[in-house]
Amino acid sequence: MNKIAKIVTAGVSTVALVGGIGAGIAAADPGTTPTPTASATAKDKPADKKDRPADKHRDGLPGRRALLARALHGEATLGGEKHRVVAFQRGAVQEVSATSLTVKSEDGFTATYVHNGDTKVRKQGDKSTISAIKSGDHVRVLALKDGSTLTAKVIGDRGQ
Repeated sequence: MNKIAKIVTAGVSTVALVGGIGAGIAAADPGTTPTPTASATAKDKPADKKDRPADKHRDGLPGRRALLARALHGEATLGGEKHRVVAFQRGAVQEVSATSLTVKSEDGFTATYVHNGDTKVRKQGDKSTISAIKSGDHVRVLALKDGSTLTAKVIGDRGQ
């Protein structure tokens, strides 16, 4: 995995983590205080990893994968020697050309991404090319933002 892909992955993971923390804070009920018990109960015993659903934390909040599966679009600023803005979007392809890809999410948000020889394309998990992407295909795009230009680094095509 190249350096840019690692940075993009770290950025998306950071967005998911922040969203999970926010959901936990929003779900907290400040009106009740737990009453301590004299001894541990079965409810207090931590569950084994095998007993927990894969996409759930111990407190029942959605895991990172569940959060990312619901995320439609967003962006995060990554720190480091040079700050970078990473954008992501999930939606249907509206238009595809030799130099760009326009995607529309379920909520109506539309963005156009420039693609080039450095853009990695995957179609249903396999290596592919931009010419395999058709209007109406469902895609996930990870891009670097520079001013108002979004340059796609990774495009995942899930087909119609």
